[in-house]
Amino acid sequence: MRETYVLINCDLGKEQQIVNFLQKLQGIREVQATHGVYDIIAKIETRTGRELNDTIRTKILSLKQVNSVITLQAE
Repeated sequence: MRETYVLINCDLGKEQQIVNFLQKLQGIREVQATHGVYDIIAKIETRTGRELNDTIRTKILSLKQVNSVITLQAE
């Protein structure tokens, strides 16, 4: 399993809405709203890089309230 942390920057006031959405996605193991430069941190577990790519690009970045993400992949 690949373990990846995703730091998400979103529109002001949309943090909880995005957290609620992410909690329902397959592969999302943990998600928390945070304070600071990034608004949300999510822990994702996937089997393949393609699965990870799909989760980030088509499910997270497709949300219009999401402005940017940084991914940190654990080895």
